[in-house]
Amino acid sequence: MKFKITIASAILFTTLIAISCKQDESVVSTSATASISALNCSSTTFSATPVSGTAFTGTATVPYTGGNGGAYATGTAVASSGVTGLTATLAAGTLASGAGSVTFAITGTPASSGTATFAITVAGQSCTFSLTVNTAGSGSSSGSNGTGTTWSVDTDITNIVAMAEAFKATLTSTQITSLQDTYNKAHAQKWSNLPEGLYRGRSGLQSSTFSTAQWTAFYNLLKVATSSVTSEGNAEYLGILAADDYLNSIGGGSDYGSGNYYIAFIGTPSTTGLWCLQIGGHHGTIIYTYNGGKMTGGTPSFRSTEPFPTYTWKTVTYNPIQQELTALSNMLKGLSSSELTTAKRSAAQNDLILGPAQDDKFPTTKTGVKAGNLTSAQQDLVLAAIKTYTDDLDDKAAAAIYAKYKADIADTYISYYGTTDLTSKGDYVLIDGPNVWIEFSMQGGIIVKTANHPHSVWRDRKADYGSN
Repeated sequence: MKFKITIASAILFTTLIAISCKQDESVVSTSATASISALNCSSTTFSATPVSGTAFTGTATVPYTGGNGGAYATGTAVASSGVTGLTATLAAGTLASGAGSVTFAITGTPASSGTATFAITVAGQSCTFSLTVNTAGSGSSSGSNGTGTTWSVDTDITNIVAMAEAFKATLTSTQITSLQDTYNKAHAQKWSNLPEGLYRGRSGLQSSTFSTAQWTAFYNLLKVATSSVTSEGNAEYLGILAADDYLNSIGGGSDYGSGNYYIAFIGTPSTTGLWCLQIGGHHGTIIYTYNGGKMTGGTPSFRSTEPFPTYTWKTVTYNPIQQELTALSNMLKGLSSSELTTAKRSAAQNDLILGPAQDDKFPTTKTGVKAGNLTSAQQDLVLAAIKTYTDDLDDKAAAAIYAKYKADIADTYISYYGTTDLTSKGDYVLIDGPNVWIEFSMQGGIIVKTANHPHSVWRDRKADYGSN
């Protein structure tokens, strides 16, 4: 009897081993081999910029599409070409199902300045990304401060993503199709200051389709994505929307009204991935880029309004962009007569130099008065003008980007044309630094002929569209 029990036990033990092995084989056979459909090296973002001859540690984030959810291991170090001395190593991870990004650790000491290129392969797809290496002394390698840097700053990402998801949850499936797009710089570049009848190429979902609940969710998202500073950020953009409704009410026609604005999620809102929030229409465009839980770009940022300087709509009096004009005018009036002569542009500038569709066209030569030659009080006036633009970002990001521009102030130039009041048609002013680019151009009214109509754009030489 004891012998039979032992045999039975052995049979049971053998059976359990067989079952266990089959279960293990099943797990192995169903594990997906990591694969993607496309690797987008042209949209690679970097955590910092290396300097020739200086030890460097940073990351490169490369977006992809068509991920199948498979896991991938740490890669083999890829040596840089062009500028040598750096290596890029893929960090292990798991692909998203669809669009996502992979991260490479970049280390080493670049042998020279110039462009370091890396030929990479991920999940069966290959491409080459390029990393600029600065000359020693030309700028900081840090992504958080100093001159010559790109953005990568703290932002209210948790609340921004939460409100983005809350807004999306109010939409129909058809609306979501219009709202959501894959990340692509070309999609982010679809903005204009032309009215709806002249430009119908904007990305995203048109606000005329919003229900009352959807408008509320939209306003909640706008509020957390922009600053709480009085007359800036959220308040300024609400004033721009109201101005369009005002123009519609006095006979401006169907091209005017808050229903002609668009919102797009370019990439999926995430506290870790790469995506862009774009809100835009005739008189105001917001393009905020996020990556890895940080803000990597808050520009281009376009603002305009009509009538100017004030108007009343539904018992509320608005004056969007008035603070910008006042600060810029004070900056010019703080210059001496000889400094104004130096700052005076040689020819009229009748509209913005780098408005819509003028991406990557920054002039190489700076003109005007160099702020480094001004007194500290005069430099403070320049910084006060800059702050009226950085204060459009959410409060965390606004402080960080203002600090970057403040560090650059000595190498920032001011030029203008027209009057220092900036209230006459043709008045123009430019602030041009190592990174910051701010233009203000006074136009004549289109619907309200007796009123002014300013155009203004804020760009960043290194961080437009998050440097993507």
